[in-house]
Amino acid sequence: MGIYIKKEELEALRAEYPPGCRVELVKMDAPYREMPPGLRGVVTGIDDSGSIHVDWQNGSSLAVIFGEDHAVKTGDGEVTVGELLRRYVSHRKEFHFMTPAGYVDLAAQDAEKILAGEMKPKGHPGNPEYAVEMEIQELLGFRCKEADVRDRRGCVSALVY
Repeated sequence: MGIYIKKEELEALRAEYPPGCRVELVKMDAPYREMPPGLRGVVTGIDDSGSIHVDWQNGSSLAVIFGEDHAVKTGDGEVTVGELLRRYVSHRKEFHFMTPAGYVDLAAQDAEKILAGEMKPKGHPGNPEYAVEMEIQELLGFRCKEADVRDRRGCVSALVY
């Protein structure tokens, strides 16, 4: 008999542990693989049963099973805009960044072009009519705290510096 996760719990879990966030293992019962407490890894996703899939530093990709194992999110590490775009572009998200160079609004296909170096991003002071091109590496290099990233229904937003 498995453990059931409610839809609201699953949504909250996915919001708390987005792909790319870092976790530290507290407890895992894995009889065929050594998974000691304190082991660190990067979340790759959460399945419909609430299991958190992680790429662990020991090379394992064992999932943290909802209701059985336990891992905690570590710190509010910094990520770059480039990391955020790579993390979420496959989810067909839209992006909204408030940067020192102005607001940058991107559709998923524009984000893909920027990551491929095929399009320069544009920043604007609040009105897209006044948008000015910026260098790709300028946008991709801006940083933000992971805790400041908002991932809501189809849109990733962040205040970057």
